[in-house]
Amino acid sequence: MNPEDSITYCGVYGGTCARWCGYTEFRELATFLLEWVNSQGFHHWMPESVKEFSYAEFIKGLEFFSKDDTWLVCRTCCKGGDGRPECEIRNCCQERELDICFDCGEFPCDKVKENTRMIERAKEYRELGKDEWLRRQIEKANQGYEYHTGKYYRLWVGKDLSNRRK
Repeated sequence: MNPEDSITYCGVYGGTCARWCGYTEFRELATFLLEWVNSQGFHHWMPESVKEFSYAEFIKGLEFFSKDDTWLVCRTCCKGGDGRPECEIRNCCQERELDICFDCGEFPCDKVKENTRMIERAKEYRELGKDEWLRRQIEKANQGYEYHTGKYYRLWVGKDLSNRRK
């Protein structure tokens, strides 16, 4: 997929979203946790002994989050059909035939004026220009940046690190 196609209507680079099919850390962690929990034998005693939560639902949740073939994982960005269909920004951009909300002459309108993160993205996007902004977003994604939390994640769970330098 062309990286430009991964820019959402609201100006997020899809590669920095935990739901993006290429962002695997989230699913890898759920898979590892599921494997680890099962290997500890919790399934033998925990369902009867622990009443604070449903062990079966916990396992069901981990199984769900570990799969890459669910509705949770986006294969395309909102412009390709994935994401939230009821998104007000998405619908507005489609009606106005805009590639990104920032290109609208009314930006920031009432729909987004309270969204300070979006206003900051627009400022950065305009200052850097689309190509440089996109290059930086791809770099952030490659370093493990996740948009929603604003943090970088690098997971090595379940990987053999014995050859790794100390």
